[in-house]
Amino acid sequence: MKKIFGLLGIALCSFLVIAWCTNKNSVKLWDTVSITYVATFPDGQVFDQNTNQNPLIFTVGSGQVIQGIDEGVIGMNVGNTKTIHITPDKWYGKLYTPNNIQKISQLIFDKLSITPTNWTMQKLGNIEWIVKGTEKDESGNVLVLFDINPRQTRDTLKYTITLITKK
Repeated sequence: MKKIFGLLGIALCSFLVIAWCTNKNSVKLWDTVSITYVATFPDGQVFDQNTNQNPLIFTVGSGQVIQGIDEGVIGMNVGNTKTIHITPDKWYGKLYTPNNIQKISQLIFDKLSITPTNWTMQKLGNIEWIVKGTEKDESGNVLVLFDINPRQTRDTLKYTITLITKK
C-alpha cells in the first residue's frame, strides 16, 4: 500500500511540476495556429514554402497537416521560429510504394557510359531516382532497379517554422 501511495505521490508531483513549468501561451493540442514555413530536402533544396503567401492555418492534432508539423508546433510561442526534422513516417512516407521500382536494362547504361551505383541518386533526364540494386530477368539480362517514389516519401525533411498566431 505504501508503494502505491508513493507512486501516486510521485505522479502528482510530476504533474504539478510540468503544469507549473508549462508556458500558458505555448501551443497545445486543439489550439488553432497560423504558421509560415520553408521546407527543404536534406541537401538544402527548397521544395515548398509559404513565407511570401498567407500563413497556413490549422487546428493542432486535427490531421489537417502532416503529423510532423502537428507535433512540431506543440510548445511553440507566437513569434518563435523552430527547425524540425520530419522523418518519412510522419510525412509522405505512408505513400511510399515498394511496387514503384522501375527496371531498366544495364545495356542502356553501358551505351551511355553510365555506371549506376547502388543506393545512390541517379539522374535520368530531369528525374532523380535511387538505384536499389540489380537483378537478372528470365533471359539472364541484368536489370538496374530504380526507386521512382517521390523524394518526399523517402527523405527526412527539414521545416523551418515560424508561429504567427495562436487561438
